Amino acid sequence: MAAGVSVTILGTAQDGGIPQAGCSCERCKEAHKDLELRKYPVSLGILGADGSKHIVEVTKNLCEQLMIWTPDANELFIPETVSITHLHLGHVEGIGQFGKPVMALKEVDIFLSRDNKNIFDGRSDIELMIKENNIKTHSKDFYQSFEPKEGCGFSLQFIPIPHRSELGDTAAIIIKGNEKNILFMPDQDSWEETLEHYSKENIRDFLKMFDINEALIDGTFWSMEELPGRNISEIPHPTIQKSLQLLGRKMEDDPRISFLHLNHSNPVNDIGSKQRKLVEVNGWKISEIGDVLKL
Repeated sequence: MAAGVSVTILGTAQDGGIPQAGCSCERCKEAHKDLELRKYPVSLGILGADGSKHIVEVTKNLCEQLMIWTPDANELFIPETVSITHLHLGHVEGIGQFGKPVMALKEVDIFLSRDNKNIFDGRSDIELMIKENNIKTHSKDFYQSFEPKEGCGFSLQFIPIPHRSELGDTAAIIIKGNEKNILFMPDQDSWEETLEHYSKENIRDFLKMFDINEALIDGTFWSMEELPGRNISEIPHPTIQKSLQLLGRKMEDDPRISFLHLNHSNPVNDIGSKQRKLVEVNGWKISEIGDVLKL
């Protein structure tokens, strides 16, 4: 199982991407001028051992992300399945591109938690895409491992994560290979709530519980002072500062940990920033678009 399976990071930003609409900060203004500074909302592309194509999250930048994923631009990868962690804007915003106005795909399998499928299916645009046979939605129970396509060489597993539930529940996704497991957890409210939910004392024990070798985790904000004029407690995420405080330095037997889902305000977006250097000197990483993880 999992021979030849690769996971490509197609996006590292929070839902709005960089530049973010309506933002006049220097980072966003520079990204308007320089395309190389743009960052797309979080998404993964998984190439199965059988050559099948699968994505996790479908964003507004699907067009660019398929190009990043595809080694031969003459024949772009077209996803056969999509798995969605939750229903907040940036994680589902690109779904309409599978329909008649753009790609007009047929029978793309969409995997969601049971509650999220019921909510998702109730949307008028989704009802139309199901009726026109662009997509087929499937519910998966938490902790249920499944192959998105038989023979793809890997399995997926949704696990529940405490996060704002105004649009449904939130999952992290474990990508399971024969010898390696990758955790994709772009959103959570706090480490305290997640660890309490799993009755674990610390992050290492939580990752060990699921035999995680590599973790891609919520790094939305660097600090609680990052968004002047906004109440950051209304958009809760553990700051990278807090995660570093809990993790300390990477030890020899630790899984690799990379931060993604980075808000446009987060200074670790900048190569060479003192905040990014602090992450790296402790042995952890900031995810980059185009990074490839092998299973």
